[in-house]
Amino acid sequence: MKKMILFGAAIMIAFGASAQMSLVKDLAKKAASENPMELADVLMKIEPALENAESAGDVLTWYTAGKAAFGLYDQLYKLKILGQPVEEEMMNGALTAGFEFYQKALPLDSIVEVDKKTGAPKLNSDGTKKVKTKYSKEIIGALTSHLGDIANAGNQFLQNSDWANAAEAFGNYADLTRSAFAIANGVAVPDSTLSQVRFFQGYSQYQIQDFANAYDSFSKARKLGYTENNIVDFQTSSLANMVQGMLDSKEFDKANNFIDNAIAADPMNGTLHDIKGFTVELQNNDVSAALPYYRKATEVDPTYANAFFDVGRCLYLMAQKIIDDNPNATNKELVPKLKPIYDEAIPFLKKAVELNTNPDDKKAQGVLDDILWKFEVMGVK
Repeated sequence: MKKMILFGAAIMIAFGASAQMSLVKDLAKKAASENPMELADVLMKIEPALENAESAGDVLTWYTAGKAAFGLYDQLYKLKILGQPVEEEMMNGALTAGFEFYQKALPLDSIVEVDKKTGAPKLNSDGTKKVKTKYSKEIIGALTSHLGDIANAGNQFLQNSDWANAAEAFGNYADLTRSAFAIANGVAVPDSTLSQVRFFQGYSQYQIQDFANAYDSFSKARKLGYTENNIVDFQTSSLANMVQGMLDSKEFDKANNFIDNAIAADPMNGTLHDIKGFTVELQNNDVSAALPYYRKATEVDPTYANAFFDVGRCLYLMAQKIIDDNPNATNKELVPKLKPIYDEAIPFLKKAVELNTNPDDKKAQGVLDDILWKFEVMGVK
C-alpha cells in the first residue's frame, strides 16, 4: 500500500512539472504582446513555473518571464512619455523583475547542437558536446539597454524609502555595468558614477540592517574612490553591527578574523582598532589584554573620543581590581600602586570629555570625577 501511495505521488509530481512546462510554452507566445494587461497576466500566471523544480531549470521559463517583465516596463514607459498616467510602482517593479529573470535565464541558455541526420550530439575537437545559445543575444541586449532605467528606478525607490528594491536596483546596475558582456557591448561607466551607485546600494542595505552586504557595498565604493556622505562611518558601523552579532553568538574567532582583515584593508581607521579591543576584552574578560588595541585606536585617530574613553576606562578598571584584591590595604599602602595608573588614565579621560560631542554622554566625566574623588580621599595632591 505504501509503495502505491509513493508511486501515485510521483505521477502527480511528474504531471505537475509537465503541466508547468506546457503552460510556459503557451505563455511564451503571449510574452511578445504589446498589451500591458496581457503582459501582466503572463507574469501572474508564470509564477508557479518559477517555483517548480523542473520548469525552473528550463531557460524558457525565465526567458518568458523576463520578456514579459521588460515588455510591460517598456509599454508603461511609452505611456508615461505620452503623458498618460501609469503606476510608477508597477513599472519599476516590472523592470526590477525583468533584471532578475533574465539574469537567471542567462546561465541556463545552452542548447546542445545535434546532427540533423542522426540526431546525435555534435562534438568539439576535445570530445565535449557543442553548445549554442538561443536567447542570450536578446537577453544581453535588453539588460544593457535598460541599465540607465534600472539606475533611475533605484533613485525612485530610494526617494520612496523602498530600501530593499533600491538596493537590488543599484546592485543590478553596478554589477552589470562591469560585466564582460556589458563592456563588450560598449557600456562604459566612470568610477566616479559607479562609486556613488555602490554607496547608495550600501546605504539602502544599511537601512534594512543587511549589514554584511552594506559593508561589502561601502567597501567597493571606497575602492572606487568614494569619500562623501560619511561613508567611512557607515562602513565602520556596518562592521560593528556584524561583529556584535558574532560576539552575541560567541563566535570570537570569526569576529577576530573579520576585524583583522578589515584593519589590514584600512589600517588608519581608529574605530576598527577600538572594535578589535572590545572584541579581545569580551573574549578574554580582561581589560589589560584589550588595552593595546584601544591605545592604537587613539594613535591612529586622535579625534575619536570613544577610544580615549576606552583607554581611560581600562586603566580605571585595572586600578579598581587592585583595590578589590586588597580589601584590607590602607590608603597609604594603595597610593603607590594606584597613583601611577590613575595619573596615566586622567589625560585620556580628559581628552575623551573634550572630544565628546554628545552632551548626554557623561560616562568619561563620571570616571574622571571618581578618580579625582579617590585622590582626595587618599590625600593625593
